[in-house]
Amino acid sequence: MPLLPARQDKLFMLFADLWPGGHIILRLELSSRYNLDLVVPVGLIVLAELLLFLGNMEAAMIIHGINLIFIILSTIYVNNRIYPILMLLPLFRLLNVAMPVFFQLTLYSYSLVYAPMFIPIYFLMKDHLLSRSEAGITFKGFWFYLPLAVALGFPLGWGEYNILHSGALVQDFSIKSILILSITMILFVGFVEEFMFRSALQTVMSERLGSILGLLISSVIFGFMHSGYHLPLELLYVSFAGLVFGLFFWMTKSLPLIALAHGITNVSLFMVAPAYSGMLIYFIGIPGIIFIIYAAFLRKRKLFIRG
Repeated sequence: MPLLPARQDKLFMLFADLWPGGHIILRLELSSRYNLDLVVPVGLIVLAELLLFLGNMEAAMIIHGINLIFIILSTIYVNNRIYPILMLLPLFRLLNVAMPVFFQLTLYSYSLVYAPMFIPIYFLMKDHLLSRSEAGITFKGFWFYLPLAVALGFPLGWGEYNILHSGALVQDFSIKSILILSITMILFVGFVEEFMFRSALQTVMSERLGSILGLLISSVIFGFMHSGYHLPLELLYVSFAGLVFGLFFWMTKSLPLIALAHGITNVSLFMVAPAYSGMLIYFIGIPGIIFIIYAAFLRKRKLFIRG
């Protein structure tokens, strides 16, 4: 980021001398110019996830707890929207680890694990830390990009399945099973994770660091937040999936679409790939062809109108 003019620096120094707490504000203001204010919270998130990856759950939760307290206290002195959004990540991990203690983790309990995150998401939007357009709370272009969301989700889920070799969360392909799995993965898992990592984190990181670096950092953090699987290839693959989701969100600016793509990825991972892999080619190919035809039709129509 460009440095402030020297005259403004002198004004900051004068303010720091006149007010006892000014030196703290001055240091934080100066650090934000070089993005040093991001080093501690982001570094602690990565450190905690690395500890979780190495199997040290207790140390990881302590680091996440310390980071959460640090971010909360820092908001007293730092007036930006990055810290409240970064706060979502350690909070999510602490809830994610703590909630299954109270019940056996099954498909039906995913909603209970993710549901508490709707509370901080609500307050972020209520306090206008993100606008509706930044968060992608819109259905504009939904039907146009719907086939592409489906065509992206199924192969991403298939790729992750080949790393995790996870079992199916449902035992049949009944309407009830499809609905329960789809609602859980789209409305809870997909919505919450995509709001945190794309609507919120990618938006503020891109605003501070630029679109490319913001996309890369949010995608890498997204990958690290899957350290609980203890597989290096999983971290790399989910970071790649984060890039795909991030580009799709950048293109559509739609949280419903990206939540749908994420949810379908999990449906593919936990149902279609392990139990019905032979059908994947149809789930990928048919919506892909529909999107291509639809896009070509609209393009010709626009050209015709222009002519």
